[in-house]
Amino acid sequence: MASIYKRGKGWAVRISYRDNGQKKRLNKSGFKTRPSAKAWAVDQESRLNHGGPAKYSQDTLVEYFQYWFDTFKAPRLAPATYRRYMATKNVLDHYFHNQKVSSIDFMQYQKFINDFGQTHTKATVEKVHNQTRGAIKKAYQMHQIPQDFTEGAAISGLNGKRADEKYLDVDDMKKLLTYCEQHIEHITDVSKAMIVAGLLTGMRYEELIGLTWDCVDFDEQTVTVNKAYIYTDQEFGPTKNEQSKRIIKVDGELIDILKQWQDIVNAFIAKNAYLNPKDFVFYGRYRSVISNKRANTALRMICRELHLEKEISFHGLRHTHASYLISQGVSLQYIAKRLGHKNTIVTQTVYAHLLQSSQTEQEDKTVSIFDKLHQDQKDSDD
Repeated sequence: MASIYKRGKGWAVRISYRDNGQKKRLNKSGFKTRPSAKAWAVDQESRLNHGGPAKYSQDTLVEYFQYWFDTFKAPRLAPATYRRYMATKNVLDHYFHNQKVSSIDFMQYQKFINDFGQTHTKATVEKVHNQTRGAIKKAYQMHQIPQDFTEGAAISGLNGKRADEKYLDVDDMKKLLTYCEQHIEHITDVSKAMIVAGLLTGMRYEELIGLTWDCVDFDEQTVTVNKAYIYTDQEFGPTKNEQSKRIIKVDGELIDILKQWQDIVNAFIAKNAYLNPKDFVFYGRYRSVISNKRANTALRMICRELHLEKEISFHGLRHTHASYLISQGVSLQYIAKRLGHKNTIVTQTVYAHLLQSSQTEQEDKTVSIFDKLHQDQKDSDD
């Protein structure tokens, strides 16, 4: 039996029914009008009267998530994004195991969110929830489940790093850059060479390890980003998006470092009779590129050795690069292009805290300009 009632500014429906002798309920809210709520209730009751639950999907949550992903997401995703969805699938598998997607209710899903939030940051919980919600909304739309149990879930989680903890201040950036530049001497210093390149280009980890020598133009002082390298699959793949394909103008110091590094790599290959068939720039002693974990470990160790104020991740080099450009008054449009962002909105969102500081400086500068204008007028009147 359906109960239709007012909830907030909209309408909600509660349907009570029995399934194999057990009392169950269907709930849905957010209807703008009573007739729309009633129409939904009639449709659901009709399904229930004709063996409703038996018509729902018999897939487990994990199976349905994979089906939804393969059908609606996978064909247009970059490898890095693909891995994030598979990480969400693993989380769901760990928690829900073989439970059918049609049997999960609001309370159980909320408990999952609460439990997951006990050991993960709120940002991570939100990513898992958003990806799961995408699949469940589609399942509900296709009448594969009785209710969208992700609707209205309250997101919780641990506090992540503050925005200003993700990048180095200018003084620490200079310390890190100087140290790494002065300690690139052997093939084992590949992480230092990557740190220098990361600081001076803002390239992502996957883009750096995917860089090949044909993409470095020593004469024009440019680095071309046209692919990424998927370390887990040990193969090249596309960049994160089309905008990530770009040509980055670099300074002479980085060009000199890359020439020096090329000599180190070539000497190592010649001495050991090795090959570099993929033509990696950041080729290491194990005849390939280094993992993200190893790059992060090396960076953390250097941060500690130099007693830097913060220990940033390798991706933090990209944030440091962008924050430095913002502090130097470089235009947002150029920074977005240099970083390979889809548009300036992405850049504005990621670096909002820095842009606010820059805006304050620009406001003060503007006020100062008009103060000077008025003072010049007074001086001329005198």
